[in-house]
This record gives sequence, C-alpha cells and structure tokens, in this order.
Amino acid sequence: MWKWGLLFVTIYDLRFPEIIRDLGLQGIQVLHIVAEWPLARETHWNILLRARAIENQMYVVASNIAGTQLGVEFAGSSQIVDPWRDVVQKLDQEVGELKATLDLEKVPQIRKEVPLFDSRVPEKYRKL
Repeated sequence: MWKWGLLFVTIYDLRFPEIIRDLGLQGIQVLHIVAEWPLARETHWNILLRARAIENQMYVVASNIAGTQLGVEFAGSSQIVDPWRDVVQKLDQEVGELKATLDLEKVPQIRKEVPLFDSRVPEKYRKL
C-alpha cells in the first residue's frame, strides 16, 4: 500500500479505468486528478469522476482549469467525490478553492461492505 494512500494522475488518465483500478488495488484511498478539461465535454468529466470513485471505492479530488485560454473554454467543475459517488464539494465555472475533511475510515469500510476487489477473478479476464 502507498504510504499516504494518495496519488495524482493527469487529465487523460481519467479515461482509462484500468490505470485507476490498478491504483485502487494498491490501496490508494484518494485520487487527485489535475486537468484542463474543456467545457464542450463537461458531462463526460462529471460522469467519469463519479464512475472512477464508485468502481474503485475511493475519494476522487478533481482540479480543473476554469475560464478561457487560447480560445478554449474550460469546464471548471473542480470537485471532491466520495466513494459512493456523492459530491462533497464542487465549484462551477468559477476560480476558487475546495476545502474538505475526508473521512478516510469510510474507504476501508465501504471496501469491506461491498468487496469489489476481493470479488474480482482476473485469471478469467482476457489478457490485454
């Protein structure tokens, strides 16, 4: 297990569930995603953040740029999602900061109640 149970990934990694699943299997409890996600795909951003939190039973802290730069409008929507998919805090398109105290006891509790990782049968999955 990672000493602090926290790891950072970048924008494009969010679209690869196997990367984040591997981190969950290593014991990561909080994933921080740093992004420049465009407004045109804001719905994807919101859905993928919740999906990664649910399927890996971890907190997802997502920091996204807001405003317009070089003609691209960015979504903002920085947020903290808990392991059940509930949004702890969220900014819309404004620039700001999120502060929250995360209940890290919730992660092992959820992983025990719904043992997704223990229920996996990787030897049955097709090799990538």
